[in-house]
Amino acid sequence: MKLKISLFIIISILALAGISYGLVTIPYSQGVRSGTLVKLSKKGVLYSTYEGTLDLGSGDQLTWNFSIHNKDIGEKLVSLSGKKVKLNYDELFFKLFYETKYNVKDFSLIRNDEYGDSICELVNVLRKFPRIVEVVGKELKDGHPEILRKVRACQD
Repeated sequence: MKLKISLFIIISILALAGISYGLVTIPYSQGVRSGTLVKLSKKGVLYSTYEGTLDLGSGDQLTWNFSIHNKDIGEKLVSLSGKKVKLNYDELFFKLFYETKYNVKDFSLIRNDEYGDSICELVNVLRKFPRIVEVVGKELKDGHPEILRKVRACQD
């Protein structure tokens, strides 16, 4: 009898631990948000996360708070403060050591070029012709440094 009760208690504890782990780590939704990265800070002593705020651009109070559990992504985003970014995230059931239920998994920089990515597409086409790149590069360097800066931004 004591063995059955002990076995039941151990199985119950393992089941609760498994369910708890699943509720804290498995996302129930995924999404994308874009805006200006306003704030990003590293918080925590034992379990450090990056906590940030994204300005969605539709008014004074329209911001979105998020967490980053991946150290590499957090360190890369720190350098993009003040720039427009697109964040891919998972929404978790519960938050544990972090401030929000939104865990950013990936990001991309949104270019602020008035022509979008058209200049970058043109640069990629021209790269196939080294002679043209040489001639155009010299011309841009001599007389059009602003356009050259935009072309070099496509290479990042």
